[in-house]
Amino acid sequence: MPSTDPSTLLRRALWGNAIFSTATGVLLLLAGGVLGPFLGIPAMALRIVGLVLLPFAFGLWRNSARPAVHRGEAWAAVVLDLGWVGGSAALVAFGLWPMTAAGTWAVIGVADVVLVCALAQALGLVKSHRVMTLGH
Repeated sequence: MPSTDPSTLLRRALWGNAIFSTATGVLLLLAGGVLGPFLGIPAMALRIVGLVLLPFAFGLWRNSARPAVHRGEAWAAVVLDLGWVGGSAALVAFGLWPMTAAGTWAVIGVADVVLVCALAQALGLVKSHRVMTLGH
């Protein structure tokens, strides 16, 4: 039976992004020293990114769990995710660090997942707004 909550897609997208961001943040914090040489990215940079991802993930989770999703925060998450994708593209295109092939593919792979999260969140925002506007 389909859900009657117009924000179901948005909630699931926020929750999925929160899970991915938490897992990535923990991995980078705990394994940054091991991953750094393998990826060709400084371990400290990996750890800092991991540390930044955790409060971001908490905000996503908190918003997805609210009785009414805060649309402004959800749009902010979309913008931040798109910023991540753009930053990743710049990192790869301009070679800010001498990344290994594994590092390049890891950055591209994570950016792909983040882009899917951004698109799912944006679609959820648009769909939930349409439903609420049409009064269904």
